[in-house]
Amino acid sequence: MLLADLQSRVRIALTTTLVDEWTLVAPSAGTSRPSERTISFHLGWALQGTIERSWDVDADYDRSGMVLESSVRLNGPTVRPPHLIVHQRGRLGPEHNLLLVELTADAAGAATGAADLAVAQAVQRRFGYRYAVVLDLRLREDAATADVRPHWHWATLEEGAVTDEPVTVYTDDVLAGLVERARRGVRR
Repeated sequence: MLLADLQSRVRIALTTTLVDEWTLVAPSAGTSRPSERTISFHLGWALQGTIERSWDVDADYDRSGMVLESSVRLNGPTVRPPHLIVHQRGRLGPEHNLLLVELTADAAGAATGAADLAVAQAVQRRFGYRYAVVLDLRLREDAATADVRPHWHWATLEEGAVTDEPVTVYTDDVLAGLVERARRGVRR
């Protein structure tokens, strides 16, 4: 699968997740912010419908205990499994490992964007995933509304980072339409 095709499928899954599960990211009285694991579950569920049946989509999958060598840990804490992977269970190598997704709710203000991609790439190289993406929802809340401005940063196994910095997933007008659709769906 080509990168552009996979990006389109992830964008469709993200759109579906944001529209169908808007209450997950929108503020609600008395509830806390959703975890990245919760959001990635819904994203994976939506992504499953866009990927050929020969691929398995798993959230927070711990492959073989995810034992990582110190070189993969990048001198930091032990790296946990990616939030989402697209692979063929029980098989190893790039021909069976399509995508790993690392999801963040809001890394925009933190100096973690490059570090997140570096860790994702280390895991990508270790397990041979053809593609890796750090998807930052840039989710911010105030008392009345939710503001989501998704950015992503892709890497390929062969070429490394596709762009120097994270880029927006949607243009401003597409994002505005998506958020309006999501909010209308909640009011029903």
